[in-house]
Amino acid sequence: MKEKFLHFIWRFQLLHHFPLKSTDGKDIFIHNKGVWNDKESGPDFFMAKIQIENEIWVGNLEIHVNSSDWDLHQHSTDPNYHNIILHVVFNHDKEIEFLSHKRIPTLELSSYIPLEILKNYEHLVELNQQFIPCEQSIHLIKKETIDFWLERLVIERMERKTSEIEHEFLLYHKNWEELLFKKLAFAFGLKLNAEAFDAWANSFKFSILTKVQTNSDYVHALFFGQAGFLNVDSEDEFVKTLQKEYKFLQSKFDLEPISSNLFKFFRLRPVSFPTIRLMQLATLYAEYQNLFRFLMGTRDLQKIKMVFEELNYPTFWNNHYRLEKPSNSSSSKKISNELIERIIINVIIPIKFVYVKQRGSDFSEELIDWLRELPAEKNTILSGFQKLGLKPKNAFESQAYLELKKHFCDEKKCLNCAVGLQILKNV
Repeated sequence: MKEKFLHFIWRFQLLHHFPLKSTDGKDIFIHNKGVWNDKESGPDFFMAKIQIENEIWVGNLEIHVNSSDWDLHQHSTDPNYHNIILHVVFNHDKEIEFLSHKRIPTLELSSYIPLEILKNYEHLVELNQQFIPCEQSIHLIKKETIDFWLERLVIERMERKTSEIEHEFLLYHKNWEELLFKKLAFAFGLKLNAEAFDAWANSFKFSILTKVQTNSDYVHALFFGQAGFLNVDSEDEFVKTLQKEYKFLQSKFDLEPISSNLFKFFRLRPVSFPTIRLMQLATLYAEYQNLFRFLMGTRDLQKIKMVFEELNYPTFWNNHYRLEKPSNSSSSKKISNELIERIIINVIIPIKFVYVKQRGSDFSEELIDWLRELPAEKNTILSGFQKLGLKPKNAFESQAYLELKKHFCDEKKCLNCAVGLQILKNV
């Protein structure tokens, strides 16, 4: 039993067996349940209007699981709790001297909460489900309720990402290009190598990249050298050129590479090897000296896709997945549509959202429309929702489901979730 559940019961007055009676047998009538205090310190409900026998009382309410929690929280010595008119508890396990002295009654809820609601709460919050707490009940909820909640979740996700980007923007000395680079590096690392790519991107100053960006060999040498991938024996001219150029850059900029052991190859398809991702990212930055300006300057989603689709990679990579040895056959190393879409969803749209906001423009609706145009992402979380009959139609919905899973289901915040609240009230 959690206190927030009792807040939920009181907010929606999900009680039966009226009239209510205090623990000392007095009749209690609720004229106004009060205003829920979900943010400030102090009593749980402000300005309630309660009739006790023939007297009308107006003031604040405090709610606890057990009466003894009043003493546990030391409310008797806190002036914020001295104008309480009713102490609401689930279990009255102790008489509180302070409340008795001030003739403040206690209402014990345990016999007034419908058994069905208690069972629903236990099923949602206290039982361990395999995927989400409501996986056995969510099919009972109307689609309109779920769709409305998904809309709200996308906005919450964008607001949260906006806050993160604003913080990182300041962290990178208000340099938009550097922020974009760090975000892209993390995205190119995908789930398995994201942390390694993050460490790699922070192993050299971004200003070094801007200084060498007009020379493609320098960019590739910088990227692979800093990742520790140039410590190989090879007779290939391309590799020897990168080794030579990196040695020059290392001396000029006092560079210290990270260990190549940070990068994982195991269980990855060759096209997703970190060497291939570094090559793609190096080619992107060698071909676009003002990548941020270009991506932020266009309102055409297709033009953004083309930036990542139409890169001209070094011919060396036609038959290589690693620097030290060729593969048995030639294959395309183009960035997949799935990765491009993931980059647009998780990097470009959130950054653009903040960028246009800071410039005083309103492009938010168009960015939301981009999410509706892009296909839904594919991962184990979304597969789990599909098994429950909740298949996202586009990236807008898949982003909402990811937000729901991570920030509500995993944390069992059913009492803050529209779906969870509906399940609890469906008696």
